[in-house]
Amino acid sequence: MSISDGGAESGDDTKGHTRAPSAWRIAFQRAIRDLVLCCDNCIERCVRLVSMFMKVLGPALVLFAHGLIAFVAYTYLLLAWPFMDAPGGFLGKVSIAAIGVFLITNALYNYWGAILRDAGTPPLYSELTKVVEDGAPKPRQCQKCGRHKPTRAHHCSICRRCVLKMDHHCPWVNNCVGFGNYNHFCLFMLFLAMSCVFAATVFLWNFPDVVLHFRRFRRLPGTRYIRQCIATSFMICISIFIALCILGGFHAYLVLTNQTTIEFQSNMINRREARRNAEYFRNPYDLGRTRNFQQVFGPNQFFRFRWLFPFLAQRPTGDGIVFPSLRMR
Repeated sequence: MSISDGGAESGDDTKGHTRAPSAWRIAFQRAIRDLVLCCDNCIERCVRLVSMFMKVLGPALVLFAHGLIAFVAYTYLLLAWPFMDAPGGFLGKVSIAAIGVFLITNALYNYWGAILRDAGTPPLYSELTKVVEDGAPKPRQCQKCGRHKPTRAHHCSICRRCVLKMDHHCPWVNNCVGFGNYNHFCLFMLFLAMSCVFAATVFLWNFPDVVLHFRRFRRLPGTRYIRQCIATSFMICISIFIALCILGGFHAYLVLTNQTTIEFQSNMINRREARRNAEYFRNPYDLGRTRNFQQVFGPNQFFRFRWLFPFLAQRPTGDGIVFPSLRMR
């Protein structure tokens, strides 16, 4: 009996010993936990550093953009325009200059609109919960800024707030691009691209000697400074135009399909998963090209071109919180 009791006791000890975690396992788990915490702290600090850098970079890029525009305008109006040959004489020269002033004025108007207009701020969560009816679904709250987080809204780590229908944070406008200023952002790219084409065409047509080095105009009192300014302005216009063709073409696609840059990435993932499951995925906010276009530029007919001028066109409808979708039908 004593032997069996001893065996039973030893079996119980063995079972208790196997249940207790070993020292190396505990140390390994603690090391993993500390490593994860260290990585989280490093990522958080990196995000803060990037946010601080973007806050400094934004105003610098805005000043740099104004400097480039001012330099090209100075080269055209003060260095190139006085020596231009245009059909119609002086009146033709004035008409061509008026076209350039018209294009760059609209580009600057929309640029300042993208900079100064609020992209869209959701209401406070405490104010929203007071008007929610009983039995209605509880609205979402952002865990970072504490505001209401409706659909299509995202939190910007640089602005430190949620933005309605956020597309991206653009350092060139030192502001988020969202529901309130997306039309100005798109029109700025459009008018800037047209301004670049206009300036490059004028430089190329009137100054092949400077741009393409085909021949030299003896009657042009072109010093080395003037030739360098014209050639530099021409290269600036071509470079910006190429960049705007890529960026502007992408945003034109987003406008016509009613997506934001953030939604474009998530929709690509959803589309791949749907293909794997032999299903068809469609963006729920894609209501057709006409309605998609009007959600950004307002209820204006495309071929009347009033949408090109926000101070004349009707503003986009909606509040930036609720958007019509296919699920509502």
